[in-house]
Amino acid sequence: MEPAALQDLLSQTRILVVGDVMLDQYFWGEVRRISPEAPVPVFELGEISHTLGGAANVAANLRGLGARALLCGLVGADREAEILRELADKAGIDLSAVIQDPSRPTTVKTRIIARSQHLLRIDNENTSAPSAEIRENLKARLEELLSEVQAVILSDYAKGVLSSPAFCAWVVEEARRRHLPVFVDPKGTRWEKYTGATCITPNRSEFHALAQVLGLGDKSLEEGAREIVQRFETSFTVITLGAEGMFLYHPAEGSWHFPARAREVYDVSGAGDTAVAALTAFYTVGLPLKEAVAYANLCAGIVVGKMGTRPVFWEEFEKALKGGQ
Repeated sequence: MEPAALQDLLSQTRILVVGDVMLDQYFWGEVRRISPEAPVPVFELGEISHTLGGAANVAANLRGLGARALLCGLVGADREAEILRELADKAGIDLSAVIQDPSRPTTVKTRIIARSQHLLRIDNENTSAPSAEIRENLKARLEELLSEVQAVILSDYAKGVLSSPAFCAWVVEEARRRHLPVFVDPKGTRWEKYTGATCITPNRSEFHALAQVLGLGDKSLEEGAREIVQRFETSFTVITLGAEGMFLYHPAEGSWHFPARAREVYDVSGAGDTAVAALTAFYTVGLPLKEAVAYANLCAGIVVGKMGTRPVFWEEFEKALKGGQ
């Protein structure tokens, strides 16, 4: 498909992202000396910046590629929520299903970086499942939006929104009842709640953790992926392999390995968000599965060349597609 035609299809596609909304905060500076008080580096703060993280970064990647993104999740009643909303509004993300929960803070990951070296990460979060009342509010919003979209992404970071197996399973069931493809970026090993999704996209460490729980031993990627498809009733699965690219398994069509397309790797944070967003977008507009995975692999290779959690943009993708990465 010609890039112009693909871009046009993406612009008409609406995708709903459900999951753990986060704000990524960066403290940029330098370390020139060791503290006289303790054997620790003294960080001299130069600048503070913010980007969308977690499910919000998935939505940002959809918008970067030109698709329309709707976001469903939770934020607190705090300044961080205001910053997140400002960033999302600027990106053109629909926040009508993002609910404020005063009982929890907006999830914030603060990274301290000195001259491109990641020194420390500080997390401020409440990982408990939301109350029954909040879950019902989320369901009400989702019931309104599911009829307006062409696909659903579950972005599970184990920060609460998808912690309830019943709620997560309800989202999958309601989406599939409407014949919507469901893509899952999973967390942990309790994957029963994802049963019936179109595709689950674990990274290598998540895949091996699940393999241990399922007693798969040292089975190959293909054997393990086949077990995932059978056990969780997915249509296919894609395993992201970091510097080694992506692995696709489809029960009828077989398996393929897509080598990494990154020229340089600066920061892998957010690469999984890019992968699931791009895969969902390209699959939803009707590209053949192998082509959709190849393009998602290309997009992931672009973002690992950026410092910090950053989305991919159409102009970058088109340039890389033409061989100018």
